Order: sequence, then C-alpha cells, then structure tokens
Amino acid sequence: MRLTDFSDLREIIDDNAETHPSDQAQQANSDCYKEISVGSTQPSGLWTQRRTALQVLFTAAVLLTASAGSQWLAARSDEGDAAAQGVLPRPRDMSAETLDAAGPEFAARVETLWNTQTPVDERRKVLTELQALTSALPADGPQAPLRQRLLRRLNLLSATMDAAAVASLQTSTTDYSAQLQSDATTLVAALNTTPNGRLWVDYLALNGLTQTADSETPAKLSTFIARISAMDEMSAEQQGFLLSSEVQDLKAAAESALYHSRTFASDDEARQELQLQLDHLLRGLLQNEANPAAAAADRARNAWRAIRARFPAAADGLRPVLNEHYLNNNLHITLSETLIARLISNSRTESGKVADTILGAWVTGTQTTSAQITVDVIPSPNTASFALKLNGNTKSSTVAQKSPATVWTSGDHYFQVQKNVVFDGSKIALSASAFDVDTNSRTTGFRTRYDDMPLFGGIARNMAEQKIADSKAQSDAETARRMRRDIVPKFDQEVGGRFTGINDDLQKTLTALKAKNAAPDNISARSSGSHIAVSSRTIGSGRLGGSTQPVLPLPDEGGALQVHESVLNNALDALRLHGKVVPDDQLTAELEKALSELLQREVKLSKPADQATDPAAAPADAQAAAAPAESADAADEPEKSTAFIFSKADPLRVRFDNGELTLLIQAGIRQEGKADLPVHTIVVPIAISLADSKVVMTPRPVRVLSAPITVANQLRKVIGRRIKARESDAVMQLQSDPEKQVSVTITRIELNDGWLTTEFR
Repeated sequence: MRLTDFSDLREIIDDNAETHPSDQAQQANSDCYKEISVGSTQPSGLWTQRRTALQVLFTAAVLLTASAGSQWLAARSDEGDAAAQGVLPRPRDMSAETLDAAGPEFAARVETLWNTQTPVDERRKVLTELQALTSALPADGPQAPLRQRLLRRLNLLSATMDAAAVASLQTSTTDYSAQLQSDATTLVAALNTTPNGRLWVDYLALNGLTQTADSETPAKLSTFIARISAMDEMSAEQQGFLLSSEVQDLKAAAESALYHSRTFASDDEARQELQLQLDHLLRGLLQNEANPAAAAADRARNAWRAIRARFPAAADGLRPVLNEHYLNNNLHITLSETLIARLISNSRTESGKVADTILGAWVTGTQTTSAQITVDVIPSPNTASFALKLNGNTKSSTVAQKSPATVWTSGDHYFQVQKNVVFDGSKIALSASAFDVDTNSRTTGFRTRYDDMPLFGGIARNMAEQKIADSKAQSDAETARRMRRDIVPKFDQEVGGRFTGINDDLQKTLTALKAKNAAPDNISARSSGSHIAVSSRTIGSGRLGGSTQPVLPLPDEGGALQVHESVLNNALDALRLHGKVVPDDQLTAELEKALSELLQREVKLSKPADQATDPAAAPADAQAAAAPAESADAADEPEKSTAFIFSKADPLRVRFDNGELTLLIQAGIRQEGKADLPVHTIVVPIAISLADSKVVMTPRPVRVLSAPITVANQLRKVIGRRIKARESDAVMQLQSDPEKQVSVTITRIELNDGWLTTEFR
C-alpha cells in the first residue's frame, strides 16, 4: 500500500460536496481540508504510478511476442441510446453480414433476441433455437470462431433470463458487516501509523466503518464509496493510493454491505431491482466485449456484487457462466517435460584422489564420478510437480592397507538422488532428497606380509580372503553411507540455492505488482505425466477477466503462452494516464526503465538511431500501409516536440482479434508551435505473423474516429511516425542459470477472440 500527500483537494471537496449524503459529511470535508492544508507537500511525481502499469503491459507484450503483439470491433457504441431503444450492445463480430455467412436463419433471430422489448416468451423461444443452430456449427474451420463467440453470449443471456425468474428473493445470510468492520479497522490502524495517513482516515470517513452496524451504517457506506469514487481531479499519486488493492477491496466490501442492507416494500419491488441489476450486468459485459472499456467493466462488476449480496439464489445460477466466460483466468503457461529437462538438465564428470580411513584400513586411490540431472513430471491436479533426479556412476580403483593384508579393489557404483519440486501457485517447495545406490565392488588382488612364508603364507591368505568376504556387506554399507554423505548435501545445496532464488524473484515481482495494483489475485498450477501448467487471473476488484481458455494441443517439445487482452487492459487502468499530458520522449524512457527493472536486463523499446532513420529498415509494403497520405514537404518536415493529451476515460486499450493487435488510443496531440489537436479515438491495428523465422509486426492504416479530415490526417501522421513495421528474431534464448542458455523458436502466433497464443519449441 502506498500513501501519498493529500494536498490540493480544496477544489475536489467543493466540487463533490453534493455527492455526499449529509451536511455532516460536507463538514467533515471542510474540517479535513483545514488539517491537510497545513504542512502538506507536493507529490513526488507522476511517473512513479505511470511506470509500473506500463511495466506490466509491455512486459507481457515483450514476453508474448518475443520482444516484438482486428480490425477494431467498432467505434464506441452509444449505450445510452441503445438502452433507450431496448437494444443490447452487439460487437461487430455479430453483424448481420457475419451472421448471414453462417446461415440466413441467424441474423433475424439475433435481432429479436437482442431487443429487450420483445416479450420474454418469444425471446426464450428464439434463444433455444439459436442455441441449437449454433451448436450445430462446425467446431473446426472458418465458422469455429463465430460458434465460440455466439455460444458464450447465448449462455450469458440464458443465465440472466433464468436468474430473473428465480423463485427465491431472500437476502444472503453472509455477514458482510463483520468483514467490513474488520477490514476497515485494519486499514485505519495502518494509516494511523503512516505519514499523512490520518488525513486519509478523516477524508474517507473510515472511522464510521469500524463501528458496529446500526441504522446510520448505509449513510456511512455511501459517504465512503462516494469519496473514493471522486478522484478525477486528484493527482496521480493520490489516485494511486485510492486504487490500491487495500482501498479498492474495502470499497467492494462496502458496496456488498450496502446492497445487502437494502430492503424492499414488496416482492414486486425486489424483482424490479433484480431485473435492473441483471440488465446492468448484461449490458456491462456485452459492452465490454464490443469495446473493452473500464466503465463497462465497472458496471458489470458492481451489478454482480449487488446480485451476490442481495439475491443469492439468482447469483448461484449466474456464477458458473460468469466464472467460465468473463471472470476466468487470463494468463496460461504450459511447459513440456522435454523443455523443462532442457532448462534444468545438466551433466558433469569429476575425478579425484581417494585418501581415507575405512573400517580401520587406510585407503588410497582414484575415482571418477559421472552424473546427470533429469526431470520427470509427476501428475498432480492442484500443483505443478516434477522430480529432479540425479543419476550417476562412480568408478574407483583403490588400495586398502591394514596389517597384515593389502587389498586392491575396483568399484563401479550406480546411484540416484531424487528431490520432488512442487509449485502451489505461491511458492516452490522442495522435498527431502531420497538416495539410492547399487554398490558393486570387486577385489582385484591382495597380499599379506606372510605370502613368502611356505607354511604360514597359505594360511594367512586363506584367513585374509575369508575376512574380505565376511566384511563385504559391511564394506558396501560403508561405501553407500560415504557416497550419501558426499553427494546428497552438494545436490541439496545446488538445487536449494537455485529454487530459493526463483522464490525470491517471484515474491519480489508479486510485491512490486501488488504495490502497483497489478498483481494476480489467483495463481493455480497443475501437472500431467508430461506437462506442467500455470494459470493466473489479474482483475482487481472492479475489472473483468478472461474467457474460456482456447483449446491448445499440448506441445510435445516446447511450451505455450496464452494471454487474454484483459491482462493488459487491467494493467493499463493502473497506469493512471487519464487526463494527463505526457511528453513522448519521457514515455519511452520510463517504459525502458520499468522493463529493465522487471526483467533484470537492459531493454530498449526505441529503435537504434541508424534504424530509426533508415527507410530500408522496414519492408516497402509495410511503410506504405503505415504511412498516411501527406505531401512530400510534410513527410520531410522535422518532428516537433510532441506530448500526448490523454482522455480521462480509457486512454489506452488493446484488443487481440483476427490476427491483429489493435491499440486504441484516446488522446490528442500537443506540438510545439501548433494548436492542440483535440482528443479523438485513434485505432492502430498491427498485424502480427511469422515469416522466415521472424516475428513480423506490420502496422495497418491508422484510423481516427469521428474527426474532421484535417484533424484525422494530422493525428495519423503523428502516430504513423511512431508505429513502424518491425521484425524480431523468432529464436529466443532462455537462460536457466548463469552458464546455460536454451534456444527456443516461436512456431505459432495467433490472436483471436481476445486471446494471444504463442507456441515455442
């Protein structure tokens, strides 16, 4: 949790006074300002918050596209107009033209189903017909994507209709107030011991949430929620604190408690409220699919929170559909046993002298040990598990001296050390090492000091031979004990050191992401006999997650990475670029710094100077596609100092579909010596493909929505100069330890239905 200065809030408090439900709340604001205005300092800077969100965004992009990521689904639809007409939001992948391609019977039915003013019975009938038609579409081939998208949305509509007709409207028995009180008390205690923390306690009226629930609790909850929500005019540092997981989780708990406290005069009134929340949920989800907007996601999550808190029976029917299609994991990593073995396996041979006392005999000689580490993935439904096996052989040639005999021995011992590695989603745990050895020693000769005596020589040799035979079991046991003593601690030290470092790095990364409100809220792992898989979900308290994981044939010799666009869009929300003016050169520098810190190596996102000015660095067709129409004089005009004027809503968004990464920029441009170009929606599609062992990123023509031609041309020119075609080597070097690199080659890149899938081997 980060705490920041609380200065410059006079205007915020005055402007938002009407949002607070009571005069008492307004007075609290006034009193709070008086305290704040004394001795407060300015925030340390905007870039502290900005750097981290971009760190998440571009880290994902770099990792997924090997240091390289649809046609945008439409201009933003006017949901208010659509709602007034009773029409649900509909993405362009469900346009009449697209549906006609699947069959003439689809389009008319979808029009009927999406019109909420159509009688419920008729919509249910059409829904059943569409579900049957959609299920009959081929699961493979050109119609498979449409089939998948239609089924997801039809399942959602079916679940909301069923929820609206649920018999029980009783309130949940969950004790939201007790959890709210506990969370609020914890946050207040932390703030009271932190500089400027007390000011936040007063402004957010947190003390009212630490008390036992009473008749005034709903008003207190409303005050708290309103003050957290009124952050548009706050500094980025202040917004960063209000968007921290601790505060946002408390807000979610307050909203649940507020919804839970609601009572209705009649069942009809309760059912109207349920229908209203279902409508908010449905429209928010569908609108987010049409265009991934924070407001749409907020609407959906708030509605879902209200339904869970106030109408548990309805929530029970909705939960499976939402968890599968809209709140699912949004990052998946799959690694084959073969690849893990390549990363971890190691062979070595060590030779040395032997000089030791064994069973009272002085033993000298030489030995050579050869060993190899192998990997064996272990089936586990709830953890990613595999066994590290050290298989080795020790060959020895020794001489043992103990009066009156000298014995020459040859050893050929096979051993195995096994240590199980288990990842449960939070840390890697190691089992104790199991050691097994098959000793094989052979006496190659012996003599006694009585060998030259005719009478006693034979007797002494017989006695020595019998002694050697009688002590073989004891000798082998001692050999095994000494091998365990010498081998296991060294193996434990090497393996433990490596995985301790991995755990430390993981925790540092998760801690850093949590501080930036971009950490996964859930990480799960599993393993089969041949693969391990790790999945995570990053959504926070007010955003959406992924859909059903795309079907992926398990890679035999490599791995796969699947990331949903929601990972990047949720990270962009933490960026807090909303309404900011950001110099272009600062943005690039901060990105490079953030990525370098996260990846622990130097990262350069900008092209080298020779490439940046060389027209031949990009394919001719790509340059033509990316360049807007402009005069020769304009093309040669030197670039002026540029800053982006970002929109207050959804300044940056990405979309994965139809083989393209589409960057949606809501921004204007400020250039030295020129009038500001106002904020518009700039659509930047970038096709990503593989060609000749290269990851090729080819910009498509930039589009500017709803802008005059002259403004659109200027914006396209500025953006076109910064979005260039790129090629990156499809071969990546994975470094498992300081002395070992493993080359993997990207063999597939696919962007479809919100998912980017990368396979490598």
